[in-house]
Amino acid sequence: MSRRIVSSGGSGDTPRNGEARRPRSISSSGALDSVRSGASDAPGVSDAPGSAPSSAPSADFRGVSGVSPDASGSGTGEAVAEAAGGGADTPRGMLPDDILVSSRSHQGFVDARSLDPDASVPERLDAPGDGGAGGMLLRPKVVSYPQRRKERTMAMAHRITRRVAVLMLVAVLVVTGGWVLFFSPVFRYDPAQTQLSGLNQWVDQDAVSRIISTDSGSSLFLVHSEKIRAELDDLVGVSDVTVRRTFPHGLTVSLTSAEPAAVLHVTSDDTLVPVTADGERLQTQSAPGAYNGIPRIDVSSADAATNDAAIAEAIKVMGGFTDTLSPRVTSTTAATRDSVTSTIDDGVTVLWGDSEDIDFKVSVVEKILALKDAGDASYASITNINVSSADSPIIK
Repeated sequence: MSRRIVSSGGSGDTPRNGEARRPRSISSSGALDSVRSGASDAPGVSDAPGSAPSSAPSADFRGVSGVSPDASGSGTGEAVAEAAGGGADTPRGMLPDDILVSSRSHQGFVDARSLDPDASVPERLDAPGDGGAGGMLLRPKVVSYPQRRKERTMAMAHRITRRVAVLMLVAVLVVTGGWVLFFSPVFRYDPAQTQLSGLNQWVDQDAVSRIISTDSGSSLFLVHSEKIRAELDDLVGVSDVTVRRTFPHGLTVSLTSAEPAAVLHVTSDDTLVPVTADGERLQTQSAPGAYNGIPRIDVSSADAATNDAAIAEAIKVMGGFTDTLSPRVTSTTAATRDSVTSTIDDGVTVLWGDSEDIDFKVSVVEKILALKDAGDASYASITNINVSSADSPIIK
């Protein structure tokens, strides 16, 4: 039966392309005879008893652990038997008759069965028969898996703690910001601090105050500025409304208030009702002289401004009067919608016709009255001016 010498797989024994190197075998009879005789060369593979010596390369057995030639040139026998005999400590994958060769040994071959099974890893690495010095370079890094799991658990706990802290901070900032913006007194709306411009006595001021005070006490961010603008624009005599927030507590409201185009003199109860050029009723005034300089028209009822087409046309005509002409008009009548007539303070009667081209008609009448007032002999005695056809005025 032949024995095998198995390499331990050092760096010089590593096969190319990752292929496993097959163990090299030599015949046990040739090897042992060579050891006993102290010869330096061993027979080749499968040298059976009685056969001719093989021409294969010789093997050096001087590095076999525990095997050394004695004085007579033969081995001790005991070490060889120990190396060849096998036993319970035989490495895995190694037959009992195999001899282990260590590539790290400085002496050549190391029998793994001769190693101390109780030696620690550092002791084995530093052993002279198993690598000698340089153990620090060969010593593997020892990893403590329980310690590693503990470190990973602590790292994960730290990450979770940081994330929870960030989320809590964001939540606190959001809640605090929301409270400051929408519920705290920092931006509380106070109607008393609202700046209002463009309002006159002809617009219902109580209605304006009520609309502006709708969201009193709320956050300025929650004030419905568009709703306020729409409600103000719906008031009679109000147009071109703008509403904007003025931080931290008020609004700035700018509007255009209409002036009365005429005053309806209701003959049935002797009351005065100011109306716009569209016939909308404005806020009545109780102060004396509040209607001075505003042209008047006699009507049977205040509803005539919208129900009577002739009165509605007369109001449009008076709406075209300038600030110079209006104070001089003492009365206006309208039998039909195209026969609107006014009386001037010096007794001159003006026939306007309808409200078409009223601005041009007013400028013609003002020019004629200016010539009459200047003492022009051609206009000194006029009593009637007909501008129903503005391009061809008639003077009598």
